[in-house]
Amino acid sequence: MPRPPAAGMETSTRWAFTRDCGRSADMTTADSPRTVLTVRGLSKTFVGQKALDGVNLELRSGEVHALLGQNGCGKSTLIKCLAGFHHPDEGAEMTLDGVPVTLPFEPAQAAAMGLVFVHQDLGLIPNLSITENFEASRRYGTGLFSRIPWSRMRENTTAELALLGHPDLDPDRPVGRLPIAQQTIVAIARALSSAGEGAKILVLDEPTAALPDSEAALLFKAVRRVVDRGVAVLYVTHKLEELSAFADRATILRDGRNVETVDIADTDRDSLVRLIVGREVEAVTRAHGPQSTGRELMDVRGISGKRLRDVSFKVGAGEIIGIAGMLGSGRSELARILFGAQEPVSGTISVQGKECRFRTPRDAVARKIALIPENRRRDGGVLDMSVGENLTMPSIGRFWHGVRLSKAAERQWISQQIRDYDVRPASSGRLFRVLSGGNQQKVVIAKWLETNPDIVIFDEPVQGVDIGARAEIFDLISSAAERGAAVLLISSEIEQMIALSHRILTLRHGRIVADESTTGLTAGKVTQSMYFDGERTKETTQ
Repeated sequence: MPRPPAAGMETSTRWAFTRDCGRSADMTTADSPRTVLTVRGLSKTFVGQKALDGVNLELRSGEVHALLGQNGCGKSTLIKCLAGFHHPDEGAEMTLDGVPVTLPFEPAQAAAMGLVFVHQDLGLIPNLSITENFEASRRYGTGLFSRIPWSRMRENTTAELALLGHPDLDPDRPVGRLPIAQQTIVAIARALSSAGEGAKILVLDEPTAALPDSEAALLFKAVRRVVDRGVAVLYVTHKLEELSAFADRATILRDGRNVETVDIADTDRDSLVRLIVGREVEAVTRAHGPQSTGRELMDVRGISGKRLRDVSFKVGAGEIIGIAGMLGSGRSELARILFGAQEPVSGTISVQGKECRFRTPRDAVARKIALIPENRRRDGGVLDMSVGENLTMPSIGRFWHGVRLSKAAERQWISQQIRDYDVRPASSGRLFRVLSGGNQQKVVIAKWLETNPDIVIFDEPVQGVDIGARAEIFDLISSAAERGAAVLLISSEIEQMIALSHRILTLRHGRIVADESTTGLTAGKVTQSMYFDGERTKETTQ
């Protein structure tokens, strides 16, 4: 929906994300936006528990409509109802372009009605080309004289990408070799292509969760081209700083119910936070203790890997070191090497003065190292095991007495961790896979922090986590350092990382290009280091 930029906001509540994302100065059109979708009274119950309770939603043509709320508020359930994967309870009403829609419907019917979905995992096949990903779900003749029209398929792929502002992407390039932002653009183009001219609504589920600002801006420009064609975009995100540059309106859900629908231009960040959480959430402050006790816990020297090149640093007890870098800079590879999930090509790692060789994560755990991985669903927990089983996995030995496992002690300990870490719902028997992202992350953090590690590596700990859970996770990171652990914090959220850390190491093309105290350090300076070498950074900051 057209709107002027917000003005007059106080510095404390000003939106952080203000870069040009392809939004024109005046997006007003001659025709008023029409209502494309209305949902009234939509509820969904799972085994006696209401995930959605009378939710209402209205989407208009040519607008970006954000769907906001904490993990577990019902956003994913609502999207799955719109996609036909979940059938809502009786009593819901839905119209599309003013025409009543018969509920429930199946996924194929949703696609036929012009509802297009791009999920966070994108659903692309990395080893196939862009063209092959576009055509993978289409059928072609298999007769003796049938031929696959590769030339026409490439032309069609390029034409679809051109509509999103990317005609220069090579249609024969494997998708896995593209930056994440371009992969997302490919997924959007493919989804819109499958709907042809009938696309009415594009649903994006956390498309920028793993993207730094520069790549997110690239994606926003592409999505704005979709909006300019009159398509309504429903956009799920936890990154509130993006909204002023990208979204027109927002609907906030809490505990499966509507809280409010607001115009972004008229709503500051603090007001949104209150609507989402239902209370004030304090900003991250520099509340960490002294930089280090002086006791060195880890000494990394000359580590090289597939991407890393001669990485060296030391970290002491009670110290938090932030690790910044673009995707592909080697950040996560460093985490894997330090945790024994990947062997380095060269270099040494010493823990408390003793040189160690980690062949497996078991070796690292034995040296009291813990990793909270970037992908919690794939690497952090076992999806089809219960919350309780995931929590006790690295600590099960504490419940063995001789040859007997004390189930009572185990149950009591699990219940205590669920309370201490505020895991919701508070059910030890619930499968890990059905928890919201924020609660999955709490389980992963709890199971490792309760091993009392000396060194903790957090890799994107708040990625895809709601604002309330984020504040709790930041507190856990600070508390780990206060207890005397050495903390390595890998994050794309530079301002929060600066606020939490004592030092920032910046990786670029696998090398450390900056090692700076956070005293007086700005996000802009760190970002410059991520893009430019040390000499260029010095020039641009003088």
